[in-house]
Amino acid sequence: MSDPRDVVQRFFATLGTGDFAAIGAFFTDESVWQVNDVARGLPAQRGRKAIIDDFLQPIREGLFEPGDPKISIRRLLADGDWVVAETTGTGKLLNGNQYVNEYVFVIQVEGDMVRYLREYMDSDYAHAISAGSGGAGGAEGHVSETLKALGHD
Repeated sequence: MSDPRDVVQRFFATLGTGDFAAIGAFFTDESVWQVNDVARGLPAQRGRKAIIDDFLQPIREGLFEPGDPKISIRRLLADGDWVVAETTGTGKLLNGNQYVNEYVFVIQVEGDMVRYLREYMDSDYAHAISAGSGGAGGAEGHVSETLKALGHD
């Protein structure tokens, strides 16, 4: 059995690459990624396809410059198959702003997979600093519609 801390470290290292196939390998069809965005109803994506196609890829490609954002782990705490990661997300947005946001992720690991992830961040900051990124990046079609559904213009 893999050490859940190691799985989480590998997950964040892979997440920073933007390689969606490699990122997707950490999720199953039952995995859940939930964002603690109370104003927008605690949106959650269930399953590998929804997590990648309907969340991560539109955010990365529709808001950020290629290769961003990156997540730096400051602290990992583990209890059995649960890991809490205190992190900082940084990157250049398509609107020209520099993004720096503090995150806490609560992650349940099963083997080498992320079974459940809850993301806590300053969502008001994220929406404010990224305003206009979708349009500035020329987001169209699925990416544009997904960004709008997630509260980004």
